[in-house]
Amino acid sequence: MNVEAKLFATLKLKLGVGRVTVESDNPLTVRELLGRISEQVGHDIAPHLVDGDETILPGTMILVGGKNIHHLDGLDTIVEDADVAIFPPSGGG
Repeated sequence: MNVEAKLFATLKLKLGVGRVTVESDNPLTVRELLGRISEQVGHDIAPHLVDGDETILPGTMILVGGKNIHHLDGLDTIVEDADVAIFPPSGGG
């Protein structure tokens, strides 16, 4: 199975990549997917999205198949053959 993760905003700028394809023989949780993306890009992306106790940072939006994981199982949401969109928290004023 292939999962295509699309990275947006400051995360895309920091990593210099807007898409990452992760291959897996088994379904992944969002948490596992973030780890696999980090391995592929050579930079731990979790601190940009999740705090130390694995709570999704306010303003972070991760969509699996177009559905926000806040309304699913959070970081334990299963990803199977779905596109994932990752938006880090934004700031400004």
